[in-house]
Amino acid sequence: MKLKGKRKLWYSVLAGGIILLVLNALLLHLLHLKIHQRAQTVVERVALLPLELQTTQSITDIAHRYGLEYIPQGSPVPAGASEFTAAGLSLTLFHQQPYQKHAYIITFFNILFIGLLVFFYRWWQVYQVRPKRFLSTNDNVEIPANSALSAVDPRVADQSLFSVFLLIRWSINLDETLDVKNHFSIAIHKKLPSSLSCSVKYLNSGALAVTLDRVAWGDVMEIGKKLHEIMFRVLRTLRADLSRKQVKVGGCFYQRDVVQTDVYQLARAALEIANNNVWQHVHMMPLEENHASMLQSSEEDFIRCISNGQFVLFFQPLFGFKQQDIIQNEVLLRVRHAQLGLIAAKQFIPQLHAKENLETLDKSIIQQTITILTKEPHKSNVSINIHIANWLDVEFVNWLVTQMRQAAKVNKLLFEIPAADYYKFNQQINAQQLFFTGVNAGIIIDHVTAPLMVNTIRENQLIEGVKLGFELVHQVQQNPQQQKIIKQIIYQAKRLNIEVYAVGVETQAELECLKSLGVHGAQGYYFAELLQQLELVKY
Repeated sequence: MKLKGKRKLWYSVLAGGIILLVLNALLLHLLHLKIHQRAQTVVERVALLPLELQTTQSITDIAHRYGLEYIPQGSPVPAGASEFTAAGLSLTLFHQQPYQKHAYIITFFNILFIGLLVFFYRWWQVYQVRPKRFLSTNDNVEIPANSALSAVDPRVADQSLFSVFLLIRWSINLDETLDVKNHFSIAIHKKLPSSLSCSVKYLNSGALAVTLDRVAWGDVMEIGKKLHEIMFRVLRTLRADLSRKQVKVGGCFYQRDVVQTDVYQLARAALEIANNNVWQHVHMMPLEENHASMLQSSEEDFIRCISNGQFVLFFQPLFGFKQQDIIQNEVLLRVRHAQLGLIAAKQFIPQLHAKENLETLDKSIIQQTITILTKEPHKSNVSINIHIANWLDVEFVNWLVTQMRQAAKVNKLLFEIPAADYYKFNQQINAQQLFFTGVNAGIIIDHVTAPLMVNTIRENQLIEGVKLGFELVHQVQQNPQQQKIIKQIIYQAKRLNIEVYAVGVETQAELECLKSLGVHGAQGYYFAELLQQLELVKY
């Protein structure tokens, strides 16, 4: 076996050498033709001159402009000189050999040729040991009824079977009368092999969720590409101007019983990676056995990522109904974890306990936000979520105010505090109002799911608005109790002279209901995807 492998290697080297010689011969021939074309141009230029100007000096000057040397009649003709004729005029011109004159070009192309040969050789090695695929490439192949294979599913014997969860999102508007779930479900079931168990669900967020069971290892990566192609072709029939980059697929594959929340979060992270990539339309991520434990025990890993700048900030716009424009942008954090991929802040912040780690997290976000706003000033205000432990730290608040005073060009910064934390620590937070004297700052109370504590909020002059929690906003048009609570919050906010905003708006029905209730603005995937920061930090 070793001897056979060495023979294959030598055959490959021999074939590569032959290809290299052929390419070099072709390249030299092309360079030689280029030199001859330039010499022909010299003769044509000289022929256009009047006879009295066709002197040895003028011909020599023209030849030198084209990198050639003129050999006058009667002079010794060196090796490499050739006679060129045009318009009845013949001149003897000397030129260097192509490998002498264009040595740098030949060297560059040889490096390129060798690199391509090595690449194709390595690719062929990987292709030969690729995983066995079970997805049939020919749907017309039939197994005879009396064949032994007809009674045996070859996948049953394969121990490397996975469940695959895919999220598919498209950035075009479809006809509101279209039954999205049934339309795409039928199309996907038609295109996939009947041996695959597939379920399709349309989510309120506007994404299509596809779950596949018993997928062979060789098909895991391929299934995402296949679903992307199916959805692209189906959507193309509805919108002829659709491009492939407008359809994105993020997936998670796993083998054993896992928590569905982890599966969904990982698929969402994969979808975000695909959304933020111009060329990569499909991204698949594995959910390993220790994925959940990694989320629970990787506090130092996440802080190391933050300290090394391995994170990205996104801006989620908040639209004002009265202004008909963006009035705020909420800063959202995504950490690039080596094992877990792109992770949202809410997935790992509950696992952060050390005070110094929480301080590192918030300081990094604030500094990066101010840097971005200084280079690319936003017309609208920007809101940042700060952990309550830092709000209660006088030294941190002093540092925060100092940073804001140094960033003179930055518009107002708003800081979001969960309602539960504000009500619990309102005395300490209210006592820190004096620190913000002279700086353009404000506070937003978010995650509001119950009527406001009016007297507590009135004590803080920095509070400019409240944000309704997702629990109150989701499918509000179908729940009278949610509507009643929102009406009460809006009435209380009017007395306090502060604004009420909604978070997580996903459908037109939710938006219309919130407008009718008197909400001042909203944010969510109904309006826009997350806007990535204009300048990426190092990774």
